[in-house]
Amino acid sequence: MKNNSMSMCFIVCLILLCLSKMNAQSPVWSLNKAIEEAQKNRKLLASLETESKINQLKTKELNAKYLPRVSLNYNYQYNAIIATSVLPADAFNSGVPSEGLIPIKLGANYSQNAGVLLQQPLLDISISKLITESKLQEKLANLNEKEARLELTYEVSKVYFNILVAQEQVKEAVGDTTRTALSLKTINQKYSNKRVLKVDVNDAKVTHNNAIQKYLNAANNELVLKQYLLYVTGNESILASSMVLEKYSMNESITDFDENLIQALPQIEILKTQNEVLENKKKLERAKYCPIINVNGYLGADQFTENMNPFQQDSWYGNSYIGVSLKLPVLFGENTAKRIDQLKFQQEQNNNQIVEDVNKNKYNALNAIAAYNNVLQQLKTVRENSRLTSEIVMVYQERYKFDQISFNELNDKEIQLQNLELVYNQLQKELIVSWLDWKKAAGKLVL
Repeated sequence: MKNNSMSMCFIVCLILLCLSKMNAQSPVWSLNKAIEEAQKNRKLLASLETESKINQLKTKELNAKYLPRVSLNYNYQYNAIIATSVLPADAFNSGVPSEGLIPIKLGANYSQNAGVLLQQPLLDISISKLITESKLQEKLANLNEKEARLELTYEVSKVYFNILVAQEQVKEAVGDTTRTALSLKTINQKYSNKRVLKVDVNDAKVTHNNAIQKYLNAANNELVLKQYLLYVTGNESILASSMVLEKYSMNESITDFDENLIQALPQIEILKTQNEVLENKKKLERAKYCPIINVNGYLGADQFTENMNPFQQDSWYGNSYIGVSLKLPVLFGENTAKRIDQLKFQQEQNNNQIVEDVNKNKYNALNAIAAYNNVLQQLKTVRENSRLTSEIVMVYQERYKFDQISFNELNDKEIQLQNLELVYNQLQKELIVSWLDWKKAAGKLVL
């Protein structure tokens, strides 16, 4: 039994030595580096960034609607039956009574025309409104990307701090294993001298085995968290075992929030921008009744022949014009007023949602402050109790050597100390969550 306990201590020390050597050769990750890696490698952010670029191209596309439109026109026509029209009978001979009509065929069997058509928009309010909406969509895409970066920063920070807590758990587990190994060694010596019962030896083994399992669980938890951090940052999880994290102190004091920072949160800005989009849509609906003015110009030629011969002399006649066209919509089968009312209701919904989200973030910030301060006080109490209990365990170990106390008393104190350590670790996790929740709700989470 003595050899087994010594072997276990040797194995634990060897594992720690290997880990320390591995860590010494590995690059150190800081929190800022982890956040930068995540924002650089995650494809979700790349997708949202692409969405913003797409909207920028749409804006440029709409701006091109102000450019002149030039087209080359060509028409060929064969008239199997030439259209007939009529003229007053006195059109060519004033001596003929005017009551009569003379049928006249106008045109030729073959006709064709070719020319250049130019159209330049002068006034079209709908184009400017569409451009404004496209720019607002660009803004929305940027805000969606910013919100995704905020969520990613929160997730990376959370797992980063949990890894630091897990590393402390590993150290505590090593201390527990060493301490319970010492107690097991003492009771084995007593058992060899027939000074204790077998049941006490078994109790000591159970406590020591639990301490070893606690160490294995803590080491595995640290590895799993590192793998998750590498996944979140877009790196290979296989590198987790050699990953080293830089220490980070949450020394920023939690104070009251600034409502201006809450108003500037992406989720609030998105709703405000959506209202701007809706307001622009209302203007676009009203613009349907606005006049559309274009400058039109044409330069070309027409040919009329009895046979298909584009090179026939004196058969081509020039044709050109320049003018201004005005289009004023009156009725177009839509109820614009009802559509505008719908948009107003949507704006009202967004305004109500803004108030709700702002109030929710205020509550979350205040709740996080209260939780943070409460957990800090609990940590202070548990830390002090752990220190006192640790001293008691060391005293009990010495007293147990001289049969001044029973093993059950020593074992109970060791279990009590382990439970205090578990509570302390859980409180550290709660402290991390409350601190990050406050920064997120108060708009102070750095991207």
